[in-house]
Amino acid sequence: MVLIRLIQIAVLIVLLAGCENRVGVEWVTDFSAVGKSNVYNRDNCAQGFYNTIKAHPDWDGMFDQGNANAWEKHYKRSSLGGLDGDWIDNVDFAYHAGHGAGEGTVFGSTGVGRGGGFTFGVNANDDWVLASIPSLQEPQWGDDRLEWIVLDVCSALAKKPDGDGVEYTLNERWRNNDVMKGLHFILGFRTAATDSGTRGQIFAEYLTGARDGINHTVRTAWRKATEDTEGPWYEGAYLRAASSGSDTYNNHIYEYGSVSSDPDPSTQYYGYSSWPTL
Repeated sequence: MVLIRLIQIAVLIVLLAGCENRVGVEWVTDFSAVGKSNVYNRDNCAQGFYNTIKAHPDWDGMFDQGNANAWEKHYKRSSLGGLDGDWIDNVDFAYHAGHGAGEGTVFGSTGVGRGGGFTFGVNANDDWVLASIPSLQEPQWGDDRLEWIVLDVCSALAKKPDGDGVEYTLNERWRNNDVMKGLHFILGFRTAATDSGTRGQIFAEYLTGARDGINHTVRTAWRKATEDTEGPWYEGAYLRAASSGSDTYNNHIYEYGSVSSDPDPSTQYYGYSSWPTL
């Protein structure tokens, strides 16, 4: 009987471990080393999301990396020397808060155009720009664990007709099966965004029902969070991948509603939406 009981406990531990979902965040407030303006609430924004999500049952906080500890290599595919399998693609939900890839650095142009990536606070641990352009497609997300990622930076989801430094189309940057390889959503902004310190927490509260009693879908929660935290001159956005049998449109986060299977990269199609914030 004792042996049977021990086996039952061991099985329960394995089952519980299998239910754990993972969240990780990175943020940069100090860009002085690369010549970009400092921002002062990126830590609060990302950590608000992190602390709210990991406080819920069945969600584990895996990492909270900031400033010099936020590395480009954490987001970069392993075939190019990155460590994404140990970091960004080792969690189910990732949140990055910092600067986009615009101009104005001590190193000159980022070389990727507006929306072609995002920047870090130190030119180390590979380099200071995560690029997603035809000549250098550094991210490859979702081939391990990642389902959703927020890029809380300026203009990551800008469209080429928007002009003003957007050098590549969405298809050339993010909307392809080389970058979105099992990933469900990229959430961000079509335009610039302000340095909100509360957006991450508000987003997490909409996802988990703490904000208004409703467990919102990922896309709706992000829209509401951007509308709550931005003025009328900005646009939130998302990019979504789906395929036959993969209903990412109605995705919730784990434990708070339905979650679809991963899109099949070989047959996936994409949905894009942007909206003026209120």
